[in-house]
Amino acid sequence: MTTMKKKILAVLLVLTYSCAFSQVVFIIDSVPQSTKSEDTIFLASELNGWMPNDKSMAFDKVDGKYILTLNANPDTFEYKVSKGSWKMVEVDEKGNDIRNRIYFPKKDTVFLRVKGWRDDFKRNPKKSTASKNVRFLPTNIEMRKLKRKRTVRVYLPPNYHKRQAFPVIYMHDGQNVFDDATSFAGEWGIDEIMDSLYHARGFSAIVVAIYNDSKERLNEYSPWRNDSLGYGGDGDKYADFIVNDLKPYMDRNFRTNPLPQYNAIIGSSMGGLISLYIGLEYPKVFGRVGVFSPSLWFSPEVFSYVSKKKRRNNQRFYLLAGEKEGEKMVENLKLLEGYMYSNGYDSPDYLKIKIAPDGRHSEWFWKREFVEAIEYLFGI
Repeated sequence: MTTMKKKILAVLLVLTYSCAFSQVVFIIDSVPQSTKSEDTIFLASELNGWMPNDKSMAFDKVDGKYILTLNANPDTFEYKVSKGSWKMVEVDEKGNDIRNRIYFPKKDTVFLRVKGWRDDFKRNPKKSTASKNVRFLPTNIEMRKLKRKRTVRVYLPPNYHKRQAFPVIYMHDGQNVFDDATSFAGEWGIDEIMDSLYHARGFSAIVVAIYNDSKERLNEYSPWRNDSLGYGGDGDKYADFIVNDLKPYMDRNFRTNPLPQYNAIIGSSMGGLISLYIGLEYPKVFGRVGVFSPSLWFSPEVFSYVSKKKRRNNQRFYLLAGEKEGEKMVENLKLLEGYMYSNGYDSPDYLKIKIAPDGRHSEWFWKREFVEAIEYLFGI
């Protein structure tokens, strides 16, 4: 085939797969020579709970290219390409891990080149970066309404044995909280951050990291269904697990302060969405709520829900987004702020919003802003 014919074919492919502005087309035009003809390539991202083998995110092979058409997303999101497993995810030409790719709104076509697959290179297992004062709970906690179990990891502060009642911070996507060895998108380093806060400011707290189930993440992190994605709707049951199963276990077995003003729930992206819901639904349990880059696009029902939730007690909400996450992210967060302001969160004592000019939908951004959120939520 001549070079001119190849160019014409490429143009026709783009036109065929991106005929509507409501869609975005991902085109992989180069893969490693090791890629077999029978290999299926997938896109793993926030949109599908980072599932590396989601059939709805499988690329079609057309004339030597791999093409995936999705409904356009109003916000940025991170993603990677895989052959169906994290052991076969894309890497650079030397076998090193690469940073997550970022999709930016208003692009209808994205061209990709995959330089290597992880299984083409011999790798040593990642070493754990978790501190010595981070431990797994001795048993997986039963999620009674969801009929499954969940792994939970706990950080205990340096002065744990010197006091009786500590504040507690509950966090979602627990794989990313303490340990690079378990992280699927980069760790927050919360154990090191909390150690630093104790030594520099005298503030100490227990941190409870709730692992996600990649197959159920989107279902559990929203009480509302997103029919176009086919996910969501179990968020109320997940919230019930935290409130009625996990928190009572922590209060029985650890030196916690059970009062709401000493209990925070914090999450980012879909974790931000479910943190918002849990905070509003259970104000007598969680008096401190951190909502980082929430996926408010997931369901328009969230705004109807928030509009009906009047402020109760002296709850504090910290809302965070970055300007580089997309216009819709900032617009939605400000809309959320407006609804909450109208419902009694009309003072800096109850609500703080921060829009960071350089903020992206990424772990490094949320990690950087964590201390400021804790300072506000706990008044340190």
